[in-house]
Amino acid sequence: MKVLILSCNTGGGHNSAANAIKEVFDERGHFCRVMDALSFGGQKASDLVCDTYIEMVKKTPKLFGEIYKMGNKIGQFNQENGKHRSPIYYVNKLYADALEEYINQNKYDLVICVHIFPAEAMTSLKKHNKIHIPFYFVATDYYCPPMLEETTPDAIFIAHKDSTFTYLKHGVDKNLLIPTGIPVSQKFLTKKDKAEIRKELGLNMTDEVFLLMSGSMGYGDLLDTTRYIFDNGNDNTRIIAITGHNEELYKELESTFKNEKRLILVGFTNNVPDYMDACDLLLTKPGGLSSTEALAKGVALIHTTPIPGCESENVQFFTEHHLSVCATEASDAGRLALAVMKDKFLQNQILEAQNNYRCINSAKQIVDYSESRSSTGSE
Repeated sequence: MKVLILSCNTGGGHNSAANAIKEVFDERGHFCRVMDALSFGGQKASDLVCDTYIEMVKKTPKLFGEIYKMGNKIGQFNQENGKHRSPIYYVNKLYADALEEYINQNKYDLVICVHIFPAEAMTSLKKHNKIHIPFYFVATDYYCPPMLEETTPDAIFIAHKDSTFTYLKHGVDKNLLIPTGIPVSQKFLTKKDKAEIRKELGLNMTDEVFLLMSGSMGYGDLLDTTRYIFDNGNDNTRIIAITGHNEELYKELESTFKNEKRLILVGFTNNVPDYMDACDLLLTKPGGLSSTEALAKGVALIHTTPIPGCESENVQFFTEHHLSVCATEASDAGRLALAVMKDKFLQNQILEAQNNYRCINSAKQIVDYSESRSSTGSE
């Protein structure tokens, strides 16, 4: 089977999900390629869209939240009206012919979309009868994304069965929904021995290790949280701060805490699973992928300030199911982190809830479904 996975570079989560699925297809001997959907419209266009998105999220998150809400309303209006499509549909339609040519030339059997943009482009091709292969959509957040209801995938893999009602509220056909969970790399599905990994990182078992993550974009202010924990912690307090691609944040933390030996400062890294295994407590923004990776690992979790929109909804899912606790401001995050570090009962409650709500082998479930549908010739 030849499989094309279409992603988008608006944050690292979509690419992480795509690569997690690719891992399993590769293991089973299928040909699988991950591509940036927007690149079919030209690399400059892709870079412009992604850079604009990232800058908006980092500098004007409230504006992004309002646009997210607007997208929800537009999608629901178009679903009810049945005659109109969103601007997002028409923008992604622009590169649909180039995408069609690539799919047909390379004779793909299946397309999997991990972002709404390529799902819109595939919907256009399907609507105009230009492709005759199935395409699936993989959700990378815990509630229904805006405008999904105007797309026409043959299956939708969602984060959890308890997310189903949000899709039904948007008018999505229940028969399309498959609650596999959000796919994460297999590196997050096993745990290393804490003593061994701490020794590798220069940490002791007596250390109280806080892992602070801001996502691949480096969103959020780790500075105040780090300062509060150090000011109110103890000699055994250790902070591992991962700043992602945010070089400015990295330099700011480096300068502010240049004499602080309790800090381990990390930029973008592929070793997040090891850092999760080493920590006692994780503080991270509530991205769908980073939250699911923590859920897969089984880590006591504090969510920090969400990007308004999808991340606010992720927080709602996690806190309602007791999978995390949430702080809305950096100073609150520091206080809450120290309190949870001392509260072993609360930590155990979070870990027990995670055991109950964790979806197992999500990527393998998606590949299993794809293989079964391919073998029957069904779409």
